Amino acid sequence: MAKKKEETNKITELETKVAELENQLKRAVADYHNLEKRVNEGRSELTAWGTTELLTKMLTVLDYLEQATSGASEVEKSSGWFRGVELAIKQFKDVLKSEGLDEIVADPSTALGTGSVFDPSLHEALDTKEGEDNKILKVVRRGYKSNGKVLRPAGVIVGRKLESSSENQESREEGKGESV
Repeated sequence: MAKKKEETNKITELETKVAELENQLKRAVADYHNLEKRVNEGRSELTAWGTTELLTKMLTVLDYLEQATSGASEVEKSSGWFRGVELAIKQFKDVLKSEGLDEIVADPSTALGTGSVFDPSLHEALDTKEGEDNKILKVVRRGYKSNGKVLRPAGVIVGRKLESSSENQESREEGKGESV
């Protein structure tokens, strides 16, 4: 009887030990899966960062190519080399777009009230000129974003309302009257 009780205790101990080891194994496997997820997220972040860095460097090349073609004369524009360069620029833009690059909208429409509104998170105001308040009058440098993140804001000239000379005169006179 004592032997049976001893065997039952040993079996209970072994079952407890097996249950503990199973729990430890489950925790170790869960920790491993969490580690795999963190490593994959880190790889994705590193890849996105590398792509962003490369795209940023390529934007300068795109700017130079577009500047070179914008200064061409009508005779040069009809030549074969010019059409070849235009095609290369188009293909270059398509490759950049396939890598997640999007141009920031900055419409400087000349019709009153139809231009894009200046957004400081997307546009960089390089200058202001008389025009409709807070509307983009001219795009000096194109802006781009990648996967929702701004790589380079669009450099723009923003309109601002100038106070009329009669309003200026009135405000000056009011200021003089108060100080007297």
